[in-house]
Amino acid sequence: MPRRFALITLLILSLLSPMAGTWSPGAKAQGGGRGRRGLAGKMTEALRLRSQQSRPGAGERARVILNIQSSADAMSARTMLENAGANIKGQMDELGMMVADVPVEKLSELEGRDEISWMSQDQPVRSLGTNNTSHLEISTGASRVLPADNNALATSGGGNKVGIAILDSGISPPDAAEFAGYEWQQSGGTLGTGLFSQSYVATYNRIKKSVNFTGETETRDAYGHGTHTAGVAAGTGQSSEDYAAKNAGSPTYGGIATNANLVDVRVLNSKGLGSVSNVIAGIDWVIKNKSTYNIRVMNLSLGTAIAQSFETDPLCQAVGRAVDAGIVVVVAAGNWGKDSNGRTIYGGILSPANSPKVITVGAVNTQQTNVRSDDAVASYSSRGPTLVDGLAKPDLVAPGNRIGAAETAVSSPNATYSYSSTGGGGLIGGLISGDTSTNTPKATGTYQILSGTSFAAPAVSGTAALMLEANPSLTPRIVKALLMRTAQRLPVYESMIQTGQMSNFERVITEGAGELNTSAAVTIARAIRKDANRARPGDNLITNTKVTYQNSGVTSAIAGESMPLNNGLVWVEGIAFTDKLKMTGGFMLPDGRKLTTGFVLADGYLTANGTYIFSDGSSNAASRLISTGVVMGDGVMVADGVVMGDGVVMGDSVILAEGVVMGDGVMVADGVVMGDGVVMGDWCFANEAIWASNLIDPSSASTSEEQVMVQGENVMPYGVRRLSSKSPLYPQR
Repeated sequence: MPRRFALITLLILSLLSPMAGTWSPGAKAQGGGRGRRGLAGKMTEALRLRSQQSRPGAGERARVILNIQSSADAMSARTMLENAGANIKGQMDELGMMVADVPVEKLSELEGRDEISWMSQDQPVRSLGTNNTSHLEISTGASRVLPADNNALATSGGGNKVGIAILDSGISPPDAAEFAGYEWQQSGGTLGTGLFSQSYVATYNRIKKSVNFTGETETRDAYGHGTHTAGVAAGTGQSSEDYAAKNAGSPTYGGIATNANLVDVRVLNSKGLGSVSNVIAGIDWVIKNKSTYNIRVMNLSLGTAIAQSFETDPLCQAVGRAVDAGIVVVVAAGNWGKDSNGRTIYGGILSPANSPKVITVGAVNTQQTNVRSDDAVASYSSRGPTLVDGLAKPDLVAPGNRIGAAETAVSSPNATYSYSSTGGGGLIGGLISGDTSTNTPKATGTYQILSGTSFAAPAVSGTAALMLEANPSLTPRIVKALLMRTAQRLPVYESMIQTGQMSNFERVITEGAGELNTSAAVTIARAIRKDANRARPGDNLITNTKVTYQNSGVTSAIAGESMPLNNGLVWVEGIAFTDKLKMTGGFMLPDGRKLTTGFVLADGYLTANGTYIFSDGSSNAASRLISTGVVMGDGVMVADGVVMGDGVVMGDSVILAEGVVMGDGVMVADGVVMGDGVVMGDWCFANEAIWASNLIDPSSASTSEEQVMVQGENVMPYGVRRLSSKSPLYPQR
């Protein structure tokens, strides 16, 4: 016990289990050869999950490939499918297959038909070109907004010149191409006069600075965690793309912000461990140097067990200062979502992920499909409420299970950091146009497959960089609000709520606002005014008269599935989600206190004129009784649950009565208030029966450094004890 307090050990939030592996050109990608292990009936696991989650009459459809029994008549099979509501898209008689768009609610019925031997989801096929798109890029929607090639990347769109500080075990790229940047340059022209000068794309190293706070003389990433994290946030995946161009079907491992700059802040040693003081020193350095390296985003895929309120926790205070300095801080939630017996545990959010100022990210298991309809939060991903303070976390979730990204050069068997010289135009061309030569980095690196919230967080960090390139005026609070508003509430939990298997409280502390939608977040960032940092309460963030939130393109499809609006959120961090995204000064509570941070949850959405639309499609008229939500549009006043008028403005704030704000600012019909991190109600305790007997005692989850360090889906903390209600760590009213 004394050792625990003598040095607060930071716990890497990664998975180093039998699932972890290495990919290199010429080797099979990990996870291949699964065959049909674990499958039952006549459809894939993904289709079965969609079938089980479908709601009658919802109109959801799936594009499937059907294997027709050799004994079946093709025309009879076609007629049978059409009678079931299928639209036949292709018939391949020689292969005995049909492609059809099928009502999801009919999948179980079709499975029982003798004419069908097997049903598979129609998956996208990777191109054979050099610009293959990774699973991460497709499943987050990043592929919809990233440039098509290096020439386009040099122009804009990859998070260009935005700095992401990675506080981790270091960054040691496996080759010169993984973190290479691309930019347009101009040659000097004839004899340096500028005459006949040419534009050309040149490369540069995107790792702009490396600093070390570990006390070790070793400066490379000997542990490997930091390089992988950086690869998810901003890796090019070039080596995997080159290999896939020659080997059809091979996976690629590009990250999110593929042209953002990186700042390597080494705070974890060669064993993946460090002290809180190391991390605080790193954060302090980042704040001091943010202008020098244009650091707009900071990623912390690390944490330590909560020992006190975030209000006094030095690590939480440090990240809060970074946010106040204008840096978007993204933190992994932790991997304490279940014990070694597979039972769900609560309160596993680590520090500093419990800070209300940061963006806390949990991990999604994508089932290794690009579509999102079968996604679910990974069982190991930490859930709220936070210990001591009882805050609702995580804020959102992102793909974090079996994520492929760069392997550190320390362990990469192919690591060669080398370049080749290209361009120049020869002697005559050089004399006329000037020197256009550049060093082209050689792509020889290898990749790892790892799991954990550690690798969900950098997907959000990369997305934040894309947003800030699209609109540099965005503040950390606006970035957080837009990420949460554009997140997709996962269908599996929507279905469970409707069937009574899960409460809304459980959903929020499991998935937060929902799954990251990079495409929508960047789209709305572009639509917002370019001086958003100067917006004042009452101002609209979308000022183009022809553009609204709903018609801006935020529902663009991902992997062929249309994205629904996240109507469950109506206010986040000072932004009321009208069609024009209105800034507010906060919520003035009946006792005079103002709620200025957090998020507000209700069952519907707001229109541009402040009218609140309920989930059943009805709207509020003047003096309509509120029974399923609360109106919050352009300063609407709510008293005793009754709307006093359509859009009554009360200064810069919304006036509420009867207590309707909850959790880290979460609001429901019978809610309670928590604002600025001060607990002023008991939403958390209204649901105490859910978590009271299953809160993790953090002291029991770290019996040794090694056991904590290797936590993940397959390797859970052993001997986990439940927290006593008498413990000072038990959430307090």
